[in-house]
Parts: sequence; C-alpha cells; structure tokens
Amino acid sequence: KEDSMKYDFIIFGGTGQQGRICAKDLLKLGYSIVIAGRDPSHIKDILQNKNTNFIKVDLNNKKEIIKAIKKSNPDVVVNCAELTFNISIMKACLETGKSCTDLGGLQYVTSNQFKLHNDFLKKGITCITGCGSTPGILNVLTAHAIENFDSVESIELGFAWDSNIKKFVIPYSIQSIFDEFTQPPVTYHNGKFLKEDRTSYIRNYNFKEVGKQKVYCIVHSEVYTFAKYFKHKGIKNIHYMAGFPEHSIKVIESLIDLGFYSQKEIEINGRKIKPLDFTIQVLKKLKIPRGYKEIENLWVKIKGKKDGERKISNVDCIVKTIFGWEEAGTNTGTGRTISIMSQMLRNGLIKQKGVYGPEAVVPHKEFIKELGDRNMYVYLDNRRIN
Repeated sequence: KEDSMKYDFIIFGGTGQQGRICAKDLLKLGYSIVIAGRDPSHIKDILQNKNTNFIKVDLNNKKEIIKAIKKSNPDVVVNCAELTFNISIMKACLETGKSCTDLGGLQYVTSNQFKLHNDFLKKGITCITGCGSTPGILNVLTAHAIENFDSVESIELGFAWDSNIKKFVIPYSIQSIFDEFTQPPVTYHNGKFLKEDRTSYIRNYNFKEVGKQKVYCIVHSEVYTFAKYFKHKGIKNIHYMAGFPEHSIKVIESLIDLGFYSQKEIEINGRKIKPLDFTIQVLKKLKIPRGYKEIENLWVKIKGKKDGERKISNVDCIVKTIFGWEEAGTNTGTGRTISIMSQMLRNGLIKQKGVYGPEAVVPHKEFIKELGDRNMYVYLDNRRIN
C-alpha cells in the first residue's frame, strides 16, 4: 500500500501478540494505524482493513525507527515491542516530536526512562510507560483506591491466573518471564529499595474466580513508580507478587534450569545461536488446545489509615478469555489496555508533558469504564464498580 494519509497511531512490535491485540482494538473503533514490524505474515487479516498500513522495521536500527515515524506521521507512537527497545523508541520520539506509550519494563529500564522526563517536557510531548495489564491496569486502580486513604503503610499487588485445560501455553512474553524469574526482585521495605530472594515473600491466597494459588515475589516496575507517586501518603512497603498455575510454572522453571533463557551465544554445528532466541521460536510453534480458556485476577491489597482508623482495601480486576479473542487468552488485558491509554493521550484526556507512569496521569473513572466496556470487570472491596 502507498501512504495516502496521516495516521492516528503507529504500533512498533505490531506483528507480535500484544501489537496485534492493540491494533484490532483501535481498528474496531475506526482509527487509522501503521503496523511496524518484521513479518507481515502474522497480520494478514489486519492488513485487509483499509485503515491499516505496514512498514518493515528493524528495531535495532534507530534510523529505521525514526524513518517509520516520519513516514506515518502519527498522533501517538505505541510501543508494544520488548522492553529492551523502550529507550531507543523514546529517543526516536524525542527526535520526531511525537508522544508515545509503551508496555513498561523492569525497574532498571523504568528508572532510565524517567531520566528522559525533562527532555520530553522541553519538547512538549508525553511518554506514558507501563500501559498494559500490570504495569498498567493495576497502577490506575491503585491510584483510584488510594484516594480513600489519608496515609498508606503498605501495598501488595500482583497477578494470578489459571486455565481450564492444564497444558502449557505461553502466558505472555517469555523473555519478560525469564527476566522476572532470574533477576532478584527489588522490594520497597521500610522506605528503602532492597534486593531480595524470589521466595522471600511467598503467599498462599484464595483469588476471586481463580481459586487458591501460591505467589512469589518478582521484579516489577510498580515497586519503583508507586514509591515515587505515593510518597505523599507515607508509603513504607511495596511488594509485587506473581502467581502461575502449577502446570505452567513447572515448565518455566524447567526451561530456566536447563539454560534455555540464556542470551550468551553457543556454537552448534558451526552455527552460533542464543538459547533464548531458539526458545522463543520453538514456543511460537505451540498450538493452543481447542476450547482452551484462561482467567486472571489482577489484585491489589492496600493497608493504611482513614480518619485515624486502620483501613484495608482490596481491588481486583478480572480478565477472562472472551469470544472473538480466544487466541489471546487473558493477554487482551495488556493489548487492549495500551489501546485505551493511547487513545486517551491522542484525544486530549491526558495533557501532562514529560515521562509518567499511568497512575500519575490516566483519568481513573473514564479508564475503569473503558475496561468494563471490554469485559474487564473491577471490584473495589468486593463491589463491582464498572
């Protein structure tokens, strides 16, 4: 296709799962998009839409990123690629004067992204980092619930999920999962960031609609941004925990034990290959079982005070496999959420300039309504609010 219009959005990593979900959500609402990626064979159905174009881009090449942005001239750049590209895409946005959203990163990536705040501010553009399910949904829901507290002592949060068929299906980016399970989690404990053992905080919870599950402390960006944005509430402790059903976590731990997560090149029959690259390609070939469905509970537990009294509040967002999005499972909670936040940025509901986490700039009530419109239901202290 030839360029014949100015586009509303360009989606980097648009041929991956989250990019495809985001693209479909935007197209359903009539927006025009450019999908930037390597292999258009994954999006043949999407490219049939007249409001869609494709640009081949190597994200390791900054010039190609800038060229794609200039060519599509989008209102907002949407980054659904792996977190390793967050900084380079942000710098391309600075060079082209475009606002952007992304799915977030681990704490070290997020902290480096915030170092670009003044550059974005001076340029008069915005970056919202962490716009998926978690980080993303949980950031906004926590900010919403915290308004009912005078002070906050601790926040525990995370996710738990399960499936009706107990076979391994990639839960989300396997590279992100390997990072989360092999890097020591950074917690916020008594007002200080600490590196801890992954099993230092193990909890057994009975999750809404998921049931009983064991959760582990993992590295996640919310610990960093919550400490930044909720400091005025006196926050002292923040712990992020992940829950996987046994049939899933066993496979993940086996892959890690066998070294399939490594990014160090090895030589096999004269060819050099990274085990991680091989693992990603093999797992992409896995077929989702017929009738497979998932359910996920994104959860937050806040402890603090209100009017001098001790207060505990629980927030839950339930995400399920929905009709028409079966292949995505509960990953719709990520791809459709970055679509919502990107629309809010484009349409002027978010006006702040600089670099922010969603909890600082996304309007709570409008966002929660948009979740409900997409069958993602939010409960505040067991009362559904959308």
